[in-house]
Amino acid sequence: MEQSDWRFCGKCFSMFFDGDPNRKGACPNDGRNHSAVGYMFTLPHDIPEAGNGQSQWRFCQKCFAMFFDGDPNHKGICDAGGGHQSQGFMFVLPHDVPGSSTAQTAWRFCQKCFVMFFDGFDGKGSCAGRGGHQSQGFMFVLPHIEDDVFTFDSGPITSNLPLGGSAHLVVNRTGTFTFSTHAHDSGADNIDYSLAAALVSPQGVAYSFARQGGVEGTLAGLPFGTPRRDDDVTTPGTNADITANFEKLRGAVLIGRLSGTDALIGGITQLIEQALADAAKQLGTAVATAVLKLV
Repeated sequence: MEQSDWRFCGKCFSMFFDGDPNRKGACPNDGRNHSAVGYMFTLPHDIPEAGNGQSQWRFCQKCFAMFFDGDPNHKGICDAGGGHQSQGFMFVLPHDVPGSSTAQTAWRFCQKCFVMFFDGFDGKGSCAGRGGHQSQGFMFVLPHIEDDVFTFDSGPITSNLPLGGSAHLVVNRTGTFTFSTHAHDSGADNIDYSLAAALVSPQGVAYSFARQGGVEGTLAGLPFGTPRRDDDVTTPGTNADITANFEKLRGAVLIGRLSGTDALIGGITQLIEQALADAAKQLGTAVATAVLKLV
């Protein structure tokens, strides 16, 4: 038996139930609703626990997240207050098995809040136990519907400053997309940054994305407090051009560029042009002449 409508929250990175059209739970990122991104997961429940399947995973009726209910004395930390409260099915989730086109790896148990979260990004989302999630235990591989979704990752993006980051893009044949970015300050000074990304296909279809923000260094936390070293942002959108060119995006690459804004002589436009040139070089094709700016 399986239940669909389980989704990745692009704000807190947890797995949550998106099957109620009127309620979306409670997200620890901002205290508001979860925001569904990417695949539609279909998760097994009320079946025997096999060697590579762990039971005791439940739906929390307060925050709508998937959480581990196997500790009789501790129910984690729920963003809606107190511990999680289970309801409904007993899910048995596969772990430490190969991934596939219909099963995504890198899902983990958070030892602070007890929810299932996606650990495949540099950033670790937002945990109800404060800060990012902390993984422990099995590597879960969760099945999803193959629903005409492409995902692209930039990998780590470096700069000539103590500043790093990454970009992640999910596009759907329907034309919807989500662009997620992560920036981290590992130095002493605060940094205002610009991040640009270019998605380029072998056929020359190209889209550009840009994000500007700020992160804090060690000095921001002195003499007391903790600097805000990480900036994680997810931006959703829709564009009919994605639907028209969806098949041409197979084999596309996402390249990111990152710079401190005060060190960026040519502005964000130059950063986008550099990302486009890098993508074209990686694909061995000419730089796209028509570039659609999506973010």
